[in-house]
Amino acid sequence: RRSRRSFRPRRRVADPVAVLVAARDEEKLIAATVAALRERFPEAEVIVADDGSRDGTADAAEEAGAVVLRLPRRGKGQALSAGERAAPPGALLLCDADLDGNLRPLVDAAPEDGIAVARFAERVGGGFGIAKAAAAALILLRTGFEAEEPISGQRFVSPRARQAVFPLAPGFGCETRMTIDAVEAGLPVVEVELPLTHRATGRDA
Repeated sequence: RRSRRSFRPRRRVADPVAVLVAARDEEKLIAATVAALRERFPEAEVIVADDGSRDGTADAAEEAGAVVLRLPRRGKGQALSAGERAAPPGALLLCDADLDGNLRPLVDAAPEDGIAVARFAERVGGGFGIAKAAAAALILLRTGFEAEEPISGQRFVSPRARQAVFPLAPGFGCETRMTIDAVEAGLPVVEVELPLTHRATGRDA
């Protein structure tokens, strides 16, 4: 089995050229997320892929300074893939629309040619963990890689990894498939524990 902690980057990687945020009905939170990303990554273009929102998400993101792709509802994977096509060549940072926290340490700890995944230091709320457990089992079965955060949406993607994993799988399976594609391409995948929070989902079937 492959270790998720054995890899250490040899040098600091380049900053992302763009930050991709897939959002749906996040009018109340998206402006703060965009503002924080622009402050921490001033050279990066913040691209919000609005996945068919029924509220003012797109307008709020634009007012906060993001480039907004107004898309019909297609799912998270397709929204992020549309954002990737609109981004300039180079490394990417993926971020959830409701994230609260600093992703700079994730970029600084990323492998030169792979993917860095944020692992939340503390879990607050959330569902029963069924999707997370199933995703981890699928990744292990396909690749032998043991993932603690198989569905985390906070990810730094190097230029080489970008070529290997995009376009993403449709819907909410995109992170799981991204990890599988990266490992199968022989690229390092590391998980970095960070003090991040986001709005947790409820417990339901």
